Amino acid sequence: MATPSNKPRGGRREIEIKYESIRNPCVLSWSDLSYTVKGKKTPELSWGTKTILDRVSGRCAPRELTAIMGPSGSGKTTLVDLLADRISSGDVSGVIEVNGTGRDPKTFRAVTSYVAQEDTLLGSFTVVETMRMAAKLSLPSTVTSHEVEIRVENVMDAMGLGTARDTLVGDIFRKGLSGGQKRRLSIAIELLSNPSILILDEPTSGLDSSAAHNVMKFLVKLCAEGKTVVCTIHQPSSLVYEMFTNVVVLSAGQTVYCGSRVKMIPYFASTGYDCPQYMNPAEYFISLVNTDFDNHAEVPKLVYAYSKSDVNKQIQDRINRDRSTLNHLPDIRKRPPSALRQFGVLMYRNLVNNVRNPGIYWIRLFMYFCLSFMVGTMYLSTNDDLTEEDLVPLLFYVQAFLVFMSVAVLPFFIEQLAVFARERANSSLSVVSYVCANF
Repeated sequence: MATPSNKPRGGRREIEIKYESIRNPCVLSWSDLSYTVKGKKTPELSWGTKTILDRVSGRCAPRELTAIMGPSGSGKTTLVDLLADRISSGDVSGVIEVNGTGRDPKTFRAVTSYVAQEDTLLGSFTVVETMRMAAKLSLPSTVTSHEVEIRVENVMDAMGLGTARDTLVGDIFRKGLSGGQKRRLSIAIELLSNPSILILDEPTSGLDSSAAHNVMKFLVKLCAEGKTVVCTIHQPSSLVYEMFTNVVVLSAGQTVYCGSRVKMIPYFASTGYDCPQYMNPAEYFISLVNTDFDNHAEVPKLVYAYSKSDVNKQIQDRINRDRSTLNHLPDIRKRPPSALRQFGVLMYRNLVNNVRNPGIYWIRLFMYFCLSFMVGTMYLSTNDDLTEEDLVPLLFYVQAFLVFMSVAVLPFFIEQLAVFARERANSSLSVVSYVCANF
């Protein structure tokens, strides 16, 4: 575990070790991976099934940043969801291996973190508060508060969030972090468990070129620490493209290229598609395989050419070599904190969120005061003449008001639901603790 240093830096203590070393380096590979879903029978879907991925293969190793590129609908997100073990429906065939052996779901979850495309964060908390609560909800109960604080500081410094530690995340009621900072915070939350494999879906989605470049720089830094990083990306800039170690190009669920970025331009040139000198290679190659518009290449020929290429043969040879040379992962189980600890953290988070969020707490409290005043004064001057029939409209009015107030909280419940889904998938959050804390 990292230890804090006493050396001052800008009025704040310095963490000597930026982040913990990787205890279990992992090589992630997939072979002949296919995924189909059921659909209505149409002329295009004569069997009533749709193929999303068709016999795709690839490999990514520690200290390598692997980018999965392709046009919309090419299967990028489906591939990373399968690699992250986030898909439970549909028909899956093929093999996904870690260090040359079939992955054990529980061990794989213990060494892997997944960052979804959308940032699911509560806007009423600061960066450091968000990180502390995420750490207490995900790290084992044996980790002390002091160790949690060190882990939080290390990860914030590693992701460049130290200067924004006391800044609110922000939401529709208040300004807060920029888009790039929110993206880095989402990544930082998943780094608290120090995963060997980090899988990200569109980490630069919705960001300007500068913010996207900064996010990718931090991913390269994580690779240098020994992590295996896989991400999907739609259309990177030239600067971002140069950061990739390996590139996977998909089109209509098939592999057009999977290999080193350095060898990508010579490979496509050998197939008759030479990238223009002053054009972004990523933009050129994606336009080649985008079948939604004219002037695209003959994708079936590119898929066939890749399947017979030396680049594909090298990938297959590496996957086969991994099965005989790499050390298999030990039996690892993620140890979530106790249900009681999670309940305490969730209770505190809900209380603070209600107090800080005017839409959840203060406005509703004001409306209830107004309701009490109106109900109490409705028959103020006619109390002597009241009958039982006169009370029916009053009771109906009160019940209708309570129903409408319950509906008004739904937008905030949807935000909470998205956070719960992320925490449940990545942190082994106790459902019982969550329900009791929100009762």
